[in-house]
Amino acid sequence: MIIAMATVSLVLYNLLLFMGLLLLWPVWVGYLVLVPKTRAGFWEKLGIYPKTLITHLQAEATDKKRLWFHAVSVGEFNAIRPLVAELMAESSDAITIIISCTTRTGHDLAQKTFPELSVIYFPFDFRAVLERALALVKPDLVVLTETELWPNFIQMVSQQAQVPLILINGRLSPRSFQGYRRIQFVMQPCLQQITHLYMQATGDAERIQALGQLPPKRTTVAGNLKFDLNPTLDPAKVAHLQQLLNIQPHDMILTLASTHSGEDLPLINAYQKLRQAFPELKLILAPRHPERVGEIRGILQAQGLPFSIRSELSEAHPNTQPVVVLDSIGELLTVYSFSTITVMGGSFIERGGQNPLEALSQKVPVLFGPHMQNFSAISRMVLESEAGIQVPTAEALVPAITTLLTNPEQMKTIAAKGLQLLENNQGAKALLSKAIRKHLGSSPAPQQD
Repeated sequence: MIIAMATVSLVLYNLLLFMGLLLLWPVWVGYLVLVPKTRAGFWEKLGIYPKTLITHLQAEATDKKRLWFHAVSVGEFNAIRPLVAELMAESSDAITIIISCTTRTGHDLAQKTFPELSVIYFPFDFRAVLERALALVKPDLVVLTETELWPNFIQMVSQQAQVPLILINGRLSPRSFQGYRRIQFVMQPCLQQITHLYMQATGDAERIQALGQLPPKRTTVAGNLKFDLNPTLDPAKVAHLQQLLNIQPHDMILTLASTHSGEDLPLINAYQKLRQAFPELKLILAPRHPERVGEIRGILQAQGLPFSIRSELSEAHPNTQPVVVLDSIGELLTVYSFSTITVMGGSFIERGGQNPLEALSQKVPVLFGPHMQNFSAISRMVLESEAGIQVPTAEALVPAITTLLTNPEQMKTIAAKGLQLLENNQGAKALLSKAIRKHLGSSPAPQQD
């Protein structure tokens, strides 16, 4: 029954996919030409892989189980990073891990974090492309992260390749649930082909069960991997970055983390007002997408603020300005370690916010705006535990940050509550590590209901 439903829904899905490609190809071509970031990994996404990658995968021992992790971008990769590290440390003699990402930033961070692993771009959801990807990777288990659900991919992994496929750190907000219900004819058979779904919270599990018409036994509430942070920073690398950015022990650092287009100017304006009261306050502005550095450069120049660009700094030419634009990949956690206060971007416009937990792990008080719907559960827990502060506008940051900067003890209290919040909600990594080992030795087919 499941396979029959999947066949019908896939025919409709692929028909819509083909029509969309046929009708919109001029738009896609224009997008590829005009937006450079969309060209990243384009050929890999079409199943055309560099010889070095093919050679590396072919050289892996054939007696090891192959585990394919997929993490869309930086946020999803950061969530699975501790889990991947644990599996590598404990099972490197038995498991080969392959990581795929969709975005360039996620791909680059994965390569930088795990240079010994094969990192690929996730293939487009076309059957011919997927056949090439599966033939290259030859997975024994596929692990999807959060809500990355591609019907052709899931069907080919589960039914054609006969490989178990699980979803970890799954989340499905009420808003997304309503959206997916409009295409439930595709999503229901798609979900029913997944071996098991490990969801972040009870509400997520209930919604995914309703969407896929799944029995409760097909889902597990495993908690949120993003709480299982155990970041270990290299003191030498921290000192090197501090030297490049010209950060002194007594400096006060305001970090604007993962900002999006449309909110940089009001956040910079808030910083300028704060500087009137705290002339020594320095700013590190880290855009969510480093390719926006040109846009931010123009804003800072228009505001008359002297600044440096991280990628242009060197030991011979360190920072000499009060503002630094962090256009590098993988250095934000290090910046958190010497920040005084962090403001989470994506929350002052309707982008859904960014994850504040990494900042909390570095004992940094966090503030964010009203739009945190992508992290609604996390932001609610942060506020309930008094580990962070929510403000209605960028302008409202000025009095809130002023209060903190003039009350060091309050900042210490908030930082301590942030660490406690992380500690109280850990455990997903251990549960999922055990589950992955179990599925690597289990039969591939999902339960037939």
